[in-house]
Amino acid sequence: MKRVLLAWEAGAGRGHVVTLGRVAMALRGVAVCDAALGWMDYAAEIVPLCDAVYPGARLGLNLQGRQERNAPPSASWAEYLLDCRFGETDRVRANVAWWVETIRTRRIALVVADYAPNALMAARICGVPAVAVGTGYGIPPADLESFPVFLPEYPDREADEAALVAAINAAIVPLGARPLAHLPQIYARDGELVRTLPLLDPYASWRYESSYLPPVADYAGIGPGTGQEVFCYFSTREFENPALVEALESCGLPMVCFLPNAPDDVRTRLLAAGAEISAYPLPVAQIAARARLVLNSGQHGIASLALAAGLPQVCLPQHLEQLFHARRLAHAGTARVIWPRNADAATISAAIRESWEDTGMAVRTRTLAQGLAPIFAADDLALMRERLTPWL
Repeated sequence: MKRVLLAWEAGAGRGHVVTLGRVAMALRGVAVCDAALGWMDYAAEIVPLCDAVYPGARLGLNLQGRQERNAPPSASWAEYLLDCRFGETDRVRANVAWWVETIRTRRIALVVADYAPNALMAARICGVPAVAVGTGYGIPPADLESFPVFLPEYPDREADEAALVAAINAAIVPLGARPLAHLPQIYARDGELVRTLPLLDPYASWRYESSYLPPVADYAGIGPGTGQEVFCYFSTREFENPALVEALESCGLPMVCFLPNAPDDVRTRLLAAGAEISAYPLPVAQIAARARLVLNSGQHGIASLALAAGLPQVCLPQHLEQLFHARRLAHAGTARVIWPRNADAATISAAIRESWEDTGMAVRTRTLAQGLAPIFAADDLALMRERLTPWL
């Protein structure tokens, strides 16, 4: 059987490994898979599905540099690429060269890339077909001349796209690539598997309908609407705002939490306040049955899961991608958004209590979930297998 490379370069969340794991499951019996992962934290989940799993070249998001130069919030995807050091020719050349060597050494027949633009460029150099997989926000159309501004109140562009193109071309042309004309061309690919809803896709007007896949893999149907708990999922740096802990302690609602990166003192305080903290991700059906409200950061995965289950949300975004998703949900009447992320405890607690009592939001969410149910219920494995096998 032919060998597929599952490539992941950016974003440290578990969802990327889950997504690539679904690809491996879809290709079982059709191809063997390698997984080259930017982070190995969740590698155990994909090991049983692959022939080989190993650390891959990853994008180093330079948040410290952004803070040191007091940069404005990222107006477009170009600012994100600047922070990922695409202006550093030597770094780009080393990363792309690593993928080129891996593709050739492992005799890869197809690259499936999740947040992995260097792997996409390497596939083109090697003459190997490549498919991008992920959420809409992270798979920009490659035929754009420049990246658009997503949120109108954050229009200040810092990145010089022409300068980034020059730096990237200096890196990849010596490796055998054709030069780029525009920055979005680093995402040139042969196909795409966009795991989102048009509602949550900033590029929906550029997308073919056939590009979309169900945004969540483990759909368990719409909940019964009788849950009496807040389900809380925070996965990265949310508790750097101490007011969040205070708000959760004081809101006075029954709460079950999955907090994979929360500090020990935060866990101790929440347990003392009566919260239940799970050491493992809760089954989707259990969340749908137990929860009345979902508290998150606007992460695409949990936000889609809550929408599928018909559960209203309170979102505390940590960056503009999460803010974009959260505002789309709020515009649809299914969520409240707390922004900026350093809100005080009173503001956070009030939003949780108001959402808990908001029967109108609960009805709107269930109505939207009912309309979207056929999309969520579709067999994502069959769809991916159908779309990937022609490239093999």
